[in-house]
Amino acid sequence: MNHLDAARIMAADCLCFRARRTARAITRAYDMALRPTGLQATQVTLMSAIALGPEGAQPMGRLSDILALELSTLTRNLRSLETAGLVEVGRSDKDRRVRVARLTGAGKTQLADALPLWKQAHGEILAALGGETAAALHAALDAASLALATAEREPATPPTV
Repeated sequence: MNHLDAARIMAADCLCFRARRTARAITRAYDMALRPTGLQATQVTLMSAIALGPEGAQPMGRLSDILALELSTLTRNLRSLETAGLVEVGRSDKDRRVRVARLTGAGKTQLADALPLWKQAHGEILAALGGETAAALHAALDAASLALATAEREPATPPTV
């Protein structure tokens, strides 16, 4: 098999290709709507995940799990929000060994300001997909995330000989 045959098979069958293409299209729609806030969809997602934590803070490990990001990627993504004064990363008040991310007052305001724009984009995306497709996509994505997270925790079974 040559590289062109391999590329054709991958383009036709690859879940990663399809998921990333769809994610880029959805992200682009949210990014366009959020442009007036100066935030990107990925930043709003990250800020939302932080805000949902107890007392508005999330331990870095938990945040990494929620977003399915490696800690190094999470740290890099948080850096721009820290620089903008929207997020603080520090030690937990309860356990000084644990690093946590917290929204600042400006971050809370910015997230609240982003909500109406996010809602508009979300409504447009749902309308474009149609209710049935949107519900099926939600269910499929949740099922895939759960299945893959479970598979990551289980040791790979060696092939039988």
